[in-house]
Amino acid sequence: MEFISGIVWRNLNKATFDTLNNRSPGQYDIRLGSADYSAFFDGLPRENATNIGGFSLTVPLTSFPTADTGASTPLVVRYMGNDSSRRDWNIPSQRSATAYSLWRPDRRLPDAPSDKSFLVLLKTYSGKYYGRLILARELDYLPEDLKDLLLSNERGCRMLATASPQALDLYLTLLREYNVLLYGPPGTGKTFLMQEVKRLFERDGALWTFQDTLEYGSSEAPMISAVDPTQAGHSRTIWTTIHQSYSYEEFILGVTTASDSHTLLKITPRPGILLELTEFARQPGCRSLLLADEINRGNVSRLFGEFITCMEPDKRLDEDGGETPTTVSVRLPYLQEGEVLPVPAPGTPLVFRNPMRMPKHVYTLASMNSVDSSTNPLDSALGRRFFRYEVRPDAALLSAHLGVSAGDRRFTPGAVASDPVAIKRLAFLFWSFLNEKIALFAGCDYQLGHSYLWPLASAETGAQALTAFSSAVRHKLIPQLREIFSARPEQLIHLLQLRKPSPIRLLEPDALDEELGASAAILWDGLFSCSDARLSEWVLRLLMEHGAAEPSPAGGV
Repeated sequence: MEFISGIVWRNLNKATFDTLNNRSPGQYDIRLGSADYSAFFDGLPRENATNIGGFSLTVPLTSFPTADTGASTPLVVRYMGNDSSRRDWNIPSQRSATAYSLWRPDRRLPDAPSDKSFLVLLKTYSGKYYGRLILARELDYLPEDLKDLLLSNERGCRMLATASPQALDLYLTLLREYNVLLYGPPGTGKTFLMQEVKRLFERDGALWTFQDTLEYGSSEAPMISAVDPTQAGHSRTIWTTIHQSYSYEEFILGVTTASDSHTLLKITPRPGILLELTEFARQPGCRSLLLADEINRGNVSRLFGEFITCMEPDKRLDEDGGETPTTVSVRLPYLQEGEVLPVPAPGTPLVFRNPMRMPKHVYTLASMNSVDSSTNPLDSALGRRFFRYEVRPDAALLSAHLGVSAGDRRFTPGAVASDPVAIKRLAFLFWSFLNEKIALFAGCDYQLGHSYLWPLASAETGAQALTAFSSAVRHKLIPQLREIFSARPEQLIHLLQLRKPSPIRLLEPDALDEELGASAAILWDGLFSCSDARLSEWVLRLLMEHGAAEPSPAGGV
């Protein structure tokens, strides 16, 4: 099963039908039109460039098990160019003998043109491309929003909310568990993952899955299905960053001075953000998501109050809004039982009625740094109600993003001053080395996240890579080390080999100073005053002294 990230479609009008059946002497191409298809084909190399901005793409369609054998089937797509008169995209050479195998007349083409039958190209979150034919009689097997999309225009392209595979997995985990806590060291992309999940949650319509072993739909096994069948506009999200001054009154229910009051004595209840989300989700077909960044920074027991009990999935209302034997009712303060309170919402204003019962589809996605677990622990009662989704520093992800081999530790003389690939490899090895040592001395929760080196991937020249790497060392990696080892300077001295030549000067006490209580001091000024080239050379020497890098067979550094 694959998840669809984009779709291109073209109905079987007369021109397309005649092309595939050899009935159109001058027509060899299937015209996709002048819509913007670039996002759908993003990442594919452009070939055969023309002087009017045109190019062609070779799309590797994944083979269908019973129709194709061997590797992916290539499908050429051509763009006429920004300076052409039509700016069209088309699929060339789609005669009966040369067309993609699943579109040929001997497969499943109807006997006549049909504006409700479609050739489709699908792109999945894993980066695969598929070609299929959907006939008019199979439209009813599709999700309603996809069916409406195909029928809205004879051809076009629609990209869905894009996300990384990890964000997609987190999103599906959230739908299953309702309350999820992202947990891991700083710099591992927790906030970015939350943003990706937010986009997935807010997208119009459902997330579509694709059965890649099926050629067409059937009532027993639909080719394309919806994971979370909600309607457009029926999802609402609120993002908040928790802090120490955040209160129950802002989060759940508070009071404020009435706007029509002429004195300061008349107050009225005011709903908080979580109450807004629960009442929105109480409407049929609606759902809501609270995104709480840095959740352990506030007094979460006070923030969530009675909702700590209501958060549990089995304590909520059922799918239809009815009570179950385990549904819990909670009476909120500032309101009498049965009293109603207007609640802000998009469109029609909502009304909350005391007591409160949690609707089924309210979701919470929270985050916290693992290094905060000792100084700012999460309330145990609230923590038990979250599914913990751990995010660790990802070496494989970082090496792939930087375009370097994780196992290559060899360097040629001078490469770390001019070769962008060598500098990126040096950065990756330095990051990996630091994380290994941090795990040994301080524990895995203090390791450095992969996002600290993420911007380095965009460097194209040696100068750009050197500047980006030096900036990361000076302003991200070393400051984190100083904080982690602030109470253990001898470990940091060993880690950075500061008793050997380096841009960082070590000031050590003499015997009398030591007898009077002095200890070694690390002077960091040289880290910022040395050149980028010298800094990179020092990092390479440091890695070699620790055995984390080695000279290339051609010679030393």
